[in-house]
Amino acid sequence: MKRMDVSDRAVPAAMRRRGVALAVAGALACAHVMQPVSAADQAYPEKPVRLVVGFATGTPPEIMARLIANHFTKAMGQAFYVDARPGAGSTIATAAVARSRPDGYTLMLGVASGLGTGPHVIPSAGYDPRRDLDPIGFVQRGPYYISVRSELPIHDLKSMLAYQKSAATPLVFGSLGIGSVHHLIWELLMAKSGAQFTHLPFGGTPQMVNEALAGRVDLMLETASSLTVPYVKAGKFRYIAMTGEARGAKFPDVPTAREQGFPELESQSWWVLVAPKGTPETIVGKLNAELAKALQSPDAQQLLDSVGGASSGAGTPREVRALIRTEYERWGDVITKANIKVGG
Repeated sequence: MKRMDVSDRAVPAAMRRRGVALAVAGALACAHVMQPVSAADQAYPEKPVRLVVGFATGTPPEIMARLIANHFTKAMGQAFYVDARPGAGSTIATAAVARSRPDGYTLMLGVASGLGTGPHVIPSAGYDPRRDLDPIGFVQRGPYYISVRSELPIHDLKSMLAYQKSAATPLVFGSLGIGSVHHLIWELLMAKSGAQFTHLPFGGTPQMVNEALAGRVDLMLETASSLTVPYVKAGKFRYIAMTGEARGAKFPDVPTAREQGFPELESQSWWVLVAPKGTPETIVGKLNAELAKALQSPDAQQLLDSVGGASSGAGTPREVRALIRTEYERWGDVITKANIKVGG
C-alpha cells in the first residue's frame, strides 16, 4: 500500500494559510492573558506614597492610617506618609483621591461617611465610590451601640419608644453630622416606629459625649469605643441595643436591634483602603497583602479595640467593592426618602 503524504505540500494552500492565522491568533490571545507585569509595577514603590485620610491628626482613623503607613514603609522600602484632609465627613478628601492619578502613589483610608453616605448628602462632592475608586482591602468593621442616659427609665428599644410617646418634649439624639450613619439609623427608626426625636449633630464623639453627660443629649449611636465604654461601666450611660448580626463579645447582654424587632437597623462601622480607579492590579495585590500583615500588629489590634471595631483580615478587593456598593445604595435610598441634603 502506498504511504500517504502528510507533508505541508499535501495540504491545500488555503488551508495552510488558515491554520497559520489561527495559530497566530491563539498565540496573541495567550500573550495577552500571560502578558508580563510592567517593570514599573514590579518595582513599585519607587517614590514616596501618599495615604490620605479625611480626619484630623490624632483621630482614630488618622492614627490607624499612620500605623498602616509605618508598616508599608518598613515592608516595602519606600516612604509612605499620611496626608490628613479633614472636613465634610471625609467627602473632601475622598473627592480629591477620586481625581488623583491611578498610579499607586495616592491611597486613602476611606470610611462609611465618605464612601457610603457623603456623595448623596453633598451632591457637589462629584464622585461615585462605585465607579471612581478601586478597593484594596478592609481595615476594620464593627457594630454600633445605642445608648441612653442612665437616669432615663429606658432599657430597650420598646421602652424607649413608649417613653418618647409620653414625654413632654422629644428625646434628643446626637450624631456625627447630618447624613452620617449615626444620623441615618435614627431616620430608619423614626420611619418604622412613627416616633419623632430631635436631632443634634456634632463634629466629633467627644463633644457629643460631653453634651450627654451634661444632660442635653439623651440618646447616642456609637461604637463601643474608649470614648463611651468607660461611662457605660461607670453607670452614666446604658446600652440598650446593638446593630450587629449577633451580640458582641464585649457586651453579650445587650440584645441586637433585630432581636427587638428592628432588623432594618442592622449596620456596621467600617474603614477600607482604596485607590483611584485604574490603579494596576499588581499594585493593588501588593498593598492588599501588606495590609493584612499590618492589621496583625499589636498596635493595630489595640487601636481597633479602642474604637470598638475589629479586623477579620484585609479580605479581597472584590469583597470590599461589594460592601461599598451595598452601603452606597442602601444609604442613598434612605437619604432620598428622608430628603436629606447639605449644600447643592
